[in-house]
Amino acid sequence: KEVGIEFMDMYSHLSPVYNIEPLEKITDAYLDQYLWYEADKRHLFPNWIKPADSEPPPLLVYKWCQGINNLEDIWDVNETGESVVLLQSQFEKMYEKIDLTVLNRLLRLIVDHNIADYMTAKNNVSISYKDMMHTNAYGLIRGLQFASFIVQYYGLVLDLLVLGLSRASEIAGVPQHPNEYLAYSDVETEVGHPIRLYTRYLDKIYILFKFDGSEAKDLIQRYLIEHPDPNNENAVGYRNKKCWPRDCRMRLLKRDVNLGRAIFWDIKNRLPRSITTLDWDNSFVSVYSSDNPNLLFDMNGFEVRIQPMRANRRAIVGGSGSAFGTTTYKDGVWNLQNETTKE
Repeated sequence: KEVGIEFMDMYSHLSPVYNIEPLEKITDAYLDQYLWYEADKRHLFPNWIKPADSEPPPLLVYKWCQGINNLEDIWDVNETGESVVLLQSQFEKMYEKIDLTVLNRLLRLIVDHNIADYMTAKNNVSISYKDMMHTNAYGLIRGLQFASFIVQYYGLVLDLLVLGLSRASEIAGVPQHPNEYLAYSDVETEVGHPIRLYTRYLDKIYILFKFDGSEAKDLIQRYLIEHPDPNNENAVGYRNKKCWPRDCRMRLLKRDVNLGRAIFWDIKNRLPRSITTLDWDNSFVSVYSSDNPNLLFDMNGFEVRIQPMRANRRAIVGGSGSAFGTTTYKDGVWNLQNETTKE
């Protein structure tokens, strides 16, 4: 049946409210329960897909920090140009750009074709607003009970585009023994690829990379061939965390800024524009290197800054930025401990 739509006026924006036939809503709610139950039982969704029942959002932030800290030699950045990069971004217009034909083909891989047809047909309905009618042929209708399942499943396909199939399967683990969140089966697998960690919270993505000097140099060169920067203007308009005092922000040095932009460019190129894209204004790339002692990001409303002890020591010994002038915090500080070295 047709779906009615009304708009709730928030004075700064409108939110659409869909009116769906109550009987259909009950059917959809049952289908939603069934889909999530089966998906959970068969481990359809790998560990990086969040929100999950395994932790509430604040604990997820803590787990992510702890996961970064437990990686093999993650804070070892020497003068040869090793660096750790955290890219935080979001899939733009992910819901609005879901193509129903593609969605139907994808759903048929995991559910019976009748259910797949029903789920896509529910999005391909007539929407009535006052005396106007519109047939929705493109994009997801948010008011459906099983919309959450569609979004997470469709997001899984986007994850595979970003990670590449081989790295995605390494992060997920073998089907018989799926990996725990942010854990690998062995160290070789972990260090065998620059992408060390990956998490997607609905449409927001967090990727942690670790590059050695030659990989970083190669990536920056590829980026600068496509986007030459003769006047060193890349630092202009590079997004920074203004909520932190100046000594806690990222230092916009030429190499780190170019590396941040190059990674963003590389990941953005992996996603076809017709499906989704990444927007520089809604992203933040934090680089931790021998010149940048902080790793910054925000997750679930928490602004997080990770400052390794050895970066602190380097600053004191090297005398770069006097240790007395740095901002120290007493509250809201977690001490992260490495599982293996206990340091």
